[in-house]
Amino acid sequence: MSSVKHVAVLAFPFGSHPWPLANLLLRLATATSDVHFSFLNTAKSNGVIFPLPYRAELPSNVRVYDVSDGLQDDCQGATKHPREHVDLFLKAAPESFGAAVDVAEQDVRKKVSCLLTDAFLIFAGEMAEKMQVPWVTLWVPAPYSLAAHVYTDVISELLRESSGGGTSTDDDKSLGVIPGLSMMRISDLPNEIIDDQDTSRVACLLREMGRVLPIGASAVVMNSYAEVNPTPLITDLKSKFKMLLQVGCLTVSFPPSPLPSGSASDTTGCLTWLDARDPRSVAYICFGTVAMPSPSEVLALGEALESTKTPFLWSIKEHVMAYLPKGLQERTRAYGKFVPWAPQGQVLSHPACGVYVTHCGYNSVFESVAGGVPMVCKPFWADNMMNGRMIEEVWGIGVKVEGGTITKSGMEKALEVVLRGEDGKEMRKKVGELRERLVEAAGPNGSAEADFKVLVELISTS
Repeated sequence: MSSVKHVAVLAFPFGSHPWPLANLLLRLATATSDVHFSFLNTAKSNGVIFPLPYRAELPSNVRVYDVSDGLQDDCQGATKHPREHVDLFLKAAPESFGAAVDVAEQDVRKKVSCLLTDAFLIFAGEMAEKMQVPWVTLWVPAPYSLAAHVYTDVISELLRESSGGGTSTDDDKSLGVIPGLSMMRISDLPNEIIDDQDTSRVACLLREMGRVLPIGASAVVMNSYAEVNPTPLITDLKSKFKMLLQVGCLTVSFPPSPLPSGSASDTTGCLTWLDARDPRSVAYICFGTVAMPSPSEVLALGEALESTKTPFLWSIKEHVMAYLPKGLQERTRAYGKFVPWAPQGQVLSHPACGVYVTHCGYNSVFESVAGGVPMVCKPFWADNMMNGRMIEEVWGIGVKVEGGTITKSGMEKALEVVLRGEDGKEMRKKVGELRERLVEAAGPNGSAEADFKVLVELISTS
């Protein structure tokens, strides 16, 4: 019998989730040439993560397979709300991933020896149990949001106490009863945890996750560095799981990769445009692939940029442009640039970038840290609120928008503070110090490399 191991890698194809898992797969494939990896993901997501022309360049021990997105028989799929897309995918997932695993096993002629999945795919625990193989999960969002899922029962009790039996809740109440979350407030929690009336599949799985992972997962791998998380938080999480590994931020390099020469990776001309700007003068604006401010917030942000004459680079979706102040593009052409896409990591590492106006997605936060850029935070959902709290109150490397909503005056004030005020200088100093800590953590003798070696051993001997 062949000694080659076969790891099936199951992706959650929404938002930024597939990228860290795909990057972890490539690191593992390079480190373990005697392990075969089958990457299972929807065709649409695979087309972005591993475009067909690129697949020939993948390591020889990696193959890519498509699974159903749950929309194939639904002619209305294109008009559905994104949450419905997720629910349809999750409904089809156990069967579609099971079928893809069968195909991969036939191709490789080797039974799967380990499941490596996004932690959101909790059905994989039952799959692994039936297959009698280890189940290793990757937690993509912030570690403190994982603690919130583990302690949903405690939070439910806290919400009851906070409301005093009524319908309103004290949103400013501390989560200090949970180890390592004393800096967090009820208002920072994801809605899926607070709203137990939400019966969507994704909300239900998020509520179940805190129960399933400690019991079923052989290891929980975190998209994070030990050096940026409170010690009580990590100590407690380690006590909850069979194994907890922090392998670093899987979409960010510390230190950042050198800026590329030429225009091959700068199709929208962002880096060339930044080359002509003064150091630390530009506000880079991007709210991720899914989040979108309200029309009134888009209008207010545009007005604030114009009234302060702040040089800006705004990565903005085509249909959102309609909400900008009329004539803004023409009036700000001398110092502003709108693009449908930007090479974000390279933009944030450019010397001209002075502040990042962000939704506080976990991957985006660390791209900003890698570039040494402080942030103006407009959180939307999931772990965004917790990340915003860490950025402003724990790390001291940014400010949240006043009142949680973008207004012209609030954004004028935030831009003034970060780009031109003394507080902004202190933020830049602190973000530089945090970056240096993470450069060390990411090095060959750092904590992330040590945990990665443990993961390699786990999948190689499973």
